[in-house]
Formats: sequence, structure tokens, C-alpha cells
Amino acid sequence: MEFIIAKDTLVDSLSAVEKFVPSKSSISLLMGIKFFCINNTLYLSATDLEMGIEQKISGENLHIIKEGSAVIPAKVLSEITKKLPSGSVEFSIKENRVNITSGDFAMELPFYDALDFPEISKKECVSRIKFSQATFKNLIKQTIFAKADDTTSRPQLTGILIELKGKKFNMVALDGYRIAWCFEEIEETPKSEENMSIIVPGRTMSELARIFSDEEDDEFAIYSGKNRVEFRTNDIVISSRILEGNFIDYEKVMCIQDKTRVNIEVDALLGAIERAYIMAREGNKNNLVKFFISKDTVEVSADTELGNINDKLLCNTSGDELLIAFNARFLIDALRTIESTHVNLFFSGETGPVIIKPVDKENQINFILPVKLRGDDF
Repeated sequence: MEFIIAKDTLVDSLSAVEKFVPSKSSISLLMGIKFFCINNTLYLSATDLEMGIEQKISGENLHIIKEGSAVIPAKVLSEITKKLPSGSVEFSIKENRVNITSGDFAMELPFYDALDFPEISKKECVSRIKFSQATFKNLIKQTIFAKADDTTSRPQLTGILIELKGKKFNMVALDGYRIAWCFEEIEETPKSEENMSIIVPGRTMSELARIFSDEEDDEFAIYSGKNRVEFRTNDIVISSRILEGNFIDYEKVMCIQDKTRVNIEVDALLGAIERAYIMAREGNKNNLVKFFISKDTVEVSADTELGNINDKLLCNTSGDELLIAFNARFLIDALRTIESTHVNLFFSGETGPVIIKPVDKENQINFILPVKLRGDDF
């Protein structure tokens, strides 16, 4: 294997791929990045066996001199490459070492045989749907905050549900206390007539949000197979295991009979909750903030041993007066994803959830359970 590549192209590709290299592994081969040169194209691959990536590089910034492959230790290679001056970098294999040169710089590294490196893409995966990278990325940002952390007894809740029902594409995250649900109506007919329902690990979804383009016209395809899902762009394949288990019937749970409605400016409400949160986090474990809703007014308050805070906000209300409390962190997470200027809040009583919807957007819905108030919390 021998090739010459532009330093900036190499750094950009390594930055995308290195996140898939495990920080620790008993398998030394997985601590490296696979380089594979063939047909004037360089492929970089990395995996921790749960998720993997393969990036394709071609064009004028790459010159393949000799085809071949090698697995090169990732950490040292990536850190040193970033500190090289601009220009070209040459890779060649001589006497069981990889020689890397750039101008007057030279480095030798050991390498592993690439024959035993796991394949990233699985042949049994079948095409499901094409989708905009930017739209998918935005759906992730609007849901991922609601997934459960790794301490949960239900591992499937650490992932995000991707669901295709007819021409409706759903993305859902939940942790038992809140649900974030977004959806898009797709124009093209799905590649398969079957509906799709898979739970993708949260870490995989975070990497997709990091790597995917912000350009609306840049598309990718979803492929799925037994226990695996793949996300393919023109230059990248990201493969991931699928989490076992099921989500609750989120659509049914989020259908509530509201008793109190509030229409309010997002920035005003978010600011009041963030101020109350500063007080609440110092004095109670639930980050508890209270809402008192009366005619055209919402009062946001927090009472702790440290002190108390009260914010009165003007808004439009209808229905019953209500005193209710929530974990401030959950409200903040949801409101920060809303791009509209105003939001509608639907309350189903003092012990029921709140449904949060942007005023001019029907395809983003948040569900948050309240915190039960004790006698001394009133």
C-alpha cells in the first residue's frame, strides 16, 4: 500500500472515523483504523463492534501509487497528523512498518494485517428509504435529550426509535418521565412495502448528528437487516447494532384530555424556568419548579432552603386554574429544541402530563410527567 493525500483531507476524514475507535479494547486490531486502497479510492474504516464507519476518499486530493491495506494505530496517527503543516502526506509500507512522511517530517508506526478487520457493511441489509441528512439531523436534536441514561434497567430506552409507517417517518425518545416525538411526511414511496421499527443506540445517533450534512439536498439511505442498521451517504457508511426490546405505544399515551391550555412566548417561558432552575438545583434533588396558572398569567417559582424565586409571565390561557410542578431540567431540554416563537402547553390536571407543541409546527410533540407536590411544597 502506498498513497499520497492532502493533509487537510486526511485530517477531516480521520476526525470523522476516529470517534468509532474504542477507547479501550482487548482486541488490539480494533484500536486502529483500517486503510484500504483500491481503484484510485481510499477507504478508512473503524469499529467497536457495536457501531462502525467506512469513509470513501477519492479525487484530486488523493493519489494511489500502490493498492493494498493496513490497520494503523488510531490515536497516535490522528493526534500527530493534526499537527502537521499544510501540504501532502505520503503513506508507504516497508519492512512491516508504515512510513508516513510530509516534507521534512517522517514517522514510522507498526500496523496490523487488515484481513481480520471486521466488515462494516453487511450484504444482508436491504434498502428502506432515502431521507434528507439535514432533516434527519434536526430530528435527532429534537429527540435525543429525552432518551434514558445507561443506568436504566430497560436498555432499549437508551436508544432512539426510528419508525416508518406508510409515508410517515417517526423518531421517538423516552426515559419513563418524558417523551420527545417528531415526525415527517415523506414524499417518495418507501423502498420496501413493509413498515420499519428499529431502536438505534443513542451513541450512534449522536455520531450521525455530528457527521451528517446541514444541506437539505444532501440525502442518505437507511438499510436494515437482522440486528443491524446502516446509514449510507455517497461517501460514508455508518453501521450499528439494533437494540432489542419495545417502546410503549407513545401515540396513545400522548393523547390526553386537557383541562388547562397556555399559549406563551418560548423565550419568556424558557428564561423564567432557567432562572428558577438555578435556585431549584441548589435546594432539591428533583430540580423542582412550580407553575401556578391563572387567567392569562403563569407564575414560575422555586422555593428552597437557600431562598425563593418567583416570575410572573403574561400569556393566553383557557380552562381551569392549576398548580403543578415539574423537573425544570426536563422543561428546559424540550423548550430549547423549539424554533417557533410561541408554544402551546396542554395540561391534564395536577397529576397528569403536560403536552408541549410549537404553535406553527404539528410534527414536534413533547410529553413530560409532573412531580407530585407534598404538603410542604404548596
